[in-house]
Amino acid sequence: MRHPRMGAGYTIRSPSWPFLPDRTSMTRQPQSADIEELPLGRTSKSLPEQVADRLMQSIQTGVLQPGERLKEETLSDRFAVSRTTVREAISTLERRGVIERVPRFGARVREIRADEIEEIFCIRAQLLGLAARRVAEHGDDEILAQLRQQVERLRQLADKPSTSPASYAKVSIETQQLLIQAVGWKQLGTMYEGLSNQMLWKTSVRGKSLSFQSQQRRRESVGDWQRLLEAVCTRDAAAAEESAKLLLGASYRAVRGQLAS
Repeated sequence: MRHPRMGAGYTIRSPSWPFLPDRTSMTRQPQSADIEELPLGRTSKSLPEQVADRLMQSIQTGVLQPGERLKEETLSDRFAVSRTTVREAISTLERRGVIERVPRFGARVREIRADEIEEIFCIRAQLLGLAARRVAEHGDDEILAQLRQQVERLRQLADKPSTSPASYAKVSIETQQLLIQAVGWKQLGTMYEGLSNQMLWKTSVRGKSLSFQSQQRRRESVGDWQRLLEAVCTRDAAAAEESAKLLLGASYRAVRGQLAS
């Protein structure tokens, strides 16, 4: 079905998720004038870089919405800089993949597509599954102890109704990083972090903690982590790999549900 808020190019489909086991434009249109007006000062960064940072902050906080047009003249007046400076700032964000130029329309905040979200989750699931398998096969007692501590932190956070989605997401990400780094493969870490820190992904999905918006969802996530921990500690490599894929598969479905609501 067409996503009612993400524009005609955003389609939510029911994915087959062949690699993962299965357990069972926005309505608000803020204007550029809404961007917080702060003086640009002397820093180690150039003026275009400072403007790019301000625009990036506005995208991350939702002041600038996916699909929203960026008018050079308006931004030039807002930041009291030349249109050339604004143009360079927009080009910087275009290279980062968060802004796109559309013929006969101009620059706009890029929308992340449903298939991009599915693709990133699927690849990350394969990499995390590989890491879990390797840790189950070769992880030492110190790594297992650290993993137990992380899962216990997640359990405590999930048990508190006041826990914010961002707080839980932060520890979940740290636990994923622990598994990835425990393998000791540089390229594995580079690939996983590269996908996790892809700019549009960070602003549209990870930065908003879409996977953990409810306490029920956070408790489900803890259950996934506990199953993964048990598999690793019992040296069941196949179960560890499957549990890691299941964990990210559940996160994907939670994100898909948030975007479709």
